[in-house]
Amino acid sequence: MRTDVVIVGAGPAGLILAWMLQRAGVATTVIESQPREELGTLPKAGIVEYRTVQLLTKEGLGGTVLDFAAENHRCEFRTADESVLVDYAALTGGRPHYVFPQHALVARVATSLLEEGGEVLFSHRVTGVEQDADGARVTATGPDGTRELEAEIVVGCDGAGSAVARSLAGRLTQHDRRHPQRFLVISAAMPPLVDHTIYAAHPRGYAAHMRRLPEVTRLYMEIPGDQSPADWPHDAIRDEVGRRLGVGSALDGVELPEVDVLDLRTRVTTPMQHGRVFLVGDAAHLITPAGGKGMNLAIFDAVELAHGLIERFGPEQDGARAASYSDTRLPAIWRTQAFSDWFLRIMTAPPGAGDARDGFGLGLREGWVSSLHRDPLLRTWFAHAYAGVDPD
Repeated sequence: MRTDVVIVGAGPAGLILAWMLQRAGVATTVIESQPREELGTLPKAGIVEYRTVQLLTKEGLGGTVLDFAAENHRCEFRTADESVLVDYAALTGGRPHYVFPQHALVARVATSLLEEGGEVLFSHRVTGVEQDADGARVTATGPDGTRELEAEIVVGCDGAGSAVARSLAGRLTQHDRRHPQRFLVISAAMPPLVDHTIYAAHPRGYAAHMRRLPEVTRLYMEIPGDQSPADWPHDAIRDEVGRRLGVGSALDGVELPEVDVLDLRTRVTTPMQHGRVFLVGDAAHLITPAGGKGMNLAIFDAVELAHGLIERFGPEQDGARAASYSDTRLPAIWRTQAFSDWFLRIMTAPPGAGDARDGFGLGLREGWVSSLHRDPLLRTWFAHAYAGVDPD
């Protein structure tokens, strides 16, 4: 079986890339390890930046396949002594975030792609990727056995443990950092407590409240690096998150259908391509959840590469844009990493969260929150970087 492009991974990046290539007439096959019925069922990221919505609308997805209606205009920073509400939409000229859970985005784009005749091999796991001067080959194993796909281009959109990225081991450079913080990631079966995001820099550690669906709210709670969900019964989670957010007993009795752990790692792979193989999204770079940037970076990667491949397979067969994919995307990726790293540092405790003796670390966090309240220039910069609004 031969095609122009094989995309490994049917997350937001892989599906948007496939959707754009399909529309442009570039023969594309997507390989996805999950079965069709499980795709788009797990709640993950949920914040879409203003510029991402602009981009998807320009490409024909926004307003058609994806209807971005639920807006988030404000975020609140809470410390033990102060609450600062930042109306970042007002500070950026009426440009909000949009609340659109990742699993809903995946489900809608997948449906549209399949309805338009797109090819997705579900329940297939990639076991090998090779390339030479004549093309690339992807080996995948599924319910019907092992098959080999031949293609001109292979794109890894298969996440942090990317099989496609592993095939390039030794050919690319990975810049890694492991942060000492660990988060519990909690899905709470409740409407949001307020109509905006809450970030709490509490002496006992970080907590956050984020809108997802009308009856599902995402919560984060910082825990020591040697703890896991097993160390936190649900009653203890409700009590501790409520204390850090400053909402008292508001979480009492709330069902917590999903509690997972997140170790904070960052990575940037340079370059994001080698020969006929390209990496997109988490396969190329990891970012902390601070600021909600991960899915947005992946979508921008996918759209840029889509245009490069459409030109490469178009009438002129111009490969210049695809060849420059890494050079185009890496500056924006590093800028976003810098913002997320700063945001993480001002909101989380150093190792040993909950140690009352760490007055200096707590003072720094409270100092940053106070500065956001009192410094209009800092607040305006933060609003643009946070909402994803490019300078005019």
